[in-house]
Order: sequence, then C-alpha cells, then structure tokens
Amino acid sequence: MDIKKAAKEGHMDAVKIMAKDLVRTRNNIKKFYMMRTNVQGVQMKLTTIKSSVTMAQSMKGVTKAMQRMNKRVNLPQFQKLIMEFEKQNELMDMKSEMITDAIDDAMEGSDDEEEADAVLNQVRQTKGTKNVIISERSIQHKPEIRQNYI
Repeated sequence: MDIKKAAKEGHMDAVKIMAKDLVRTRNNIKKFYMMRTNVQGVQMKLTTIKSSVTMAQSMKGVTKAMQRMNKRVNLPQFQKLIMEFEKQNELMDMKSEMITDAIDDAMEGSDDEEEADAVLNQVRQTKGTKNVIISERSIQHKPEIRQNYI
C-alpha cells in the first residue's frame, strides 16, 4: 500500500510503520552506496600496493644487476682502455691519410703522361703523321678532342 493512500484512509499506525520502513530503506541504500565506494577504494589501494610490490621486486633485480656490473667494472682500467683506443684510432687515421696521400701523389703524374702518350700514338697511327702535337691539357679538358683522336 502507498503511504499517501494509507494516510487518506486514516491508517496512521500503518503509515508510521511504512514511513519507518521507507527511512530504513533509504538509509540502507545510502549505506550500500557508501560500502560500494569503500570497497572500490580498498580495491584501488590493493591495486596500488600490488603495483608497488611488483616495482620493488623489479628494482631489487635491477639493483643486484647493477651491483654485479659495478663489481666487474674497474674504472681506472676502463679509462686507460678508452684513452688507448682514442690514441690508436687517431694514429690509424693519420696513417690512413698518409697512405692515401702517397698513393694519390704516386698515381697523379704517371697516369696523365701515359694517357697523353697513348692519345698521341693513336693520333699518329690514325693520321699517318709523326709530327702531330696535341697538348696534354687540350685532350684532358676537352672531351670532343679526346673523342676525335681516340
């Protein structure tokens, strides 16, 4: 029965009981929401604690690994090794540059003269003249001359 309907009909004892039940029901609903909120809060705390424990275990493993590595690394020896590496690397670069320069110097003059002599011989054979003079520069810098005589 509805509280208003019971009140209109004059059943005041029933209205009081229904009103108390309504108040209890409303209070129980509020308590239920409060409990649900508290349970969710506890659940969040448990999740946070679980994450913290996992992170702590990971940190423990990383710390042990770092300790092992720190025991293995001899810093003064490592610094000497790096300095020696830099020294040898610079020495190798200098030697490589010197070798490259020496090869370039050795190959520079002889190839040009040989090429010029070959072109001159071809021209002499083709034209049938022994006194044709073609400058080395004109053959090297003008591809059309080189094409005509080779």
